[in-house]
Amino acid sequence: MRIEEEELKLAMSVSDEHPVMAAFMQIIKDKLEDEMYSAILANLTAEDRAYNCGRAAALQELTLFIGSQRNDK
Repeated sequence: MRIEEEELKLAMSVSDEHPVMAAFMQIIKDKLEDEMYSAILANLTAEDRAYNCGRAAALQELTLFIGSQRNDK
């Protein structure tokens, strides 16, 4: 199911305390921290470190995008 842009903006306009929004943001934050910690492990190859850094960067971009969508409310 694809949500139209106006419906998406309406859904994103809930408060930060809304249980679904709070849970969603907590999941993203936790996964971002996991990837950042994984990226600095001493025994990683350069490829594994780059992979974890890329995942962390993607999660950070998602967080920024969600914030920008929510700021438009």
